[in-house]
Amino acid sequence: MKVYRHKKTGNLYLQLDEVKNCTNANDGQKMFFYTEYGKENPMKFVREISEFLEKFEEVKLT
Repeated sequence: MKVYRHKKTGNLYLQLDEVKNCTNANDGQKMFFYTEYGKENPMKFVREISEFLEKFEEVKLT
């Protein structure tokens, strides 16, 4: 799994998986399923892949 930093806020998120949007208006749209990184009860989110890659950057944790 990859860790990403939100470019604007600096918050870290863990990419959990790649998923497909199956709602009628966006059927087949590829999305990232991701969660807050390092929190006890993290929120989970989905975002269209191209938008995600515009707003987040991958980070290497050591």
